[in-house]
Amino acid sequence: MHRDDKDSKMNNGQAASRTVVSLWQYKADMIHPVIKDLIAYWEDLRAGRVVPDRADIDPRAMVTLLNYTFILDRVRPGVVRFRLSGTHLNTLMGMEVRGMPIRAFFELRARSSLMEYVEAVFTGPNVLDLNLTSDAQGRRDLNGRMTVLPLRSEDGQINRAIGAFVTEGHIDLPPRRFRIRQADMIPLYPLGPGRDTAHKGPHASTPGLGEPPATSYVAANTCEPSGSRPGLRVLKGGKD
Repeated sequence: MHRDDKDSKMNNGQAASRTVVSLWQYKADMIHPVIKDLIAYWEDLRAGRVVPDRADIDPRAMVTLLNYTFILDRVRPGVVRFRLSGTHLNTLMGMEVRGMPIRAFFELRARSSLMEYVEAVFTGPNVLDLNLTSDAQGRRDLNGRMTVLPLRSEDGQINRAIGAFVTEGHIDLPPRRFRIRQADMIPLYPLGPGRDTAHKGPHASTPGLGEPPATSYVAANTCEPSGSRPGLRVLKGGKD
């Protein structure tokens, strides 16, 4: 997603200057090992390309991360669903997440901004990192971090993504829905000339990441009230 300096960061409708940091500094600043390890694994799979292939993902290489990870499917513009999800996401929602839209984890007022950011993961492509909080309905504070990393599907389109969702605090009674405190976007580029060719890796055959068709999740027909726009930082891209 391209944004100029005056609108790259919005907070309560007010424009602010863009904050730019390097990808490596961004990773160094992360505090949760699950997200650090997932990004490291994803970057290894890139092998100089803009994004890795979905077929490259091997759950045996990320056993310690599986409870917190998920696979997204961009069915069409504006519709992004979970194809797979770890048990932590199911616990947060209080039910099986597979087939649900990603917006199901978010408060109504956050969903418009969320979908704009998630769309940019696929159309940029970009890496998206969301700093989240949940404190509605008198429940104890639950802070979260969701990172979304784009993948290329068999047809050559960037319409899959792998991500992680970690939280700190008491889940209490599910479902827990979140609002966005900060959104960070990192544009992606090839790591070297001529290196973004399609990579025909083996399909993951280990149970857990084979993808049966996602069961459709039908949400209530609700309107999304307008709300304050969370901050967005566009970070220095993934060349380094």
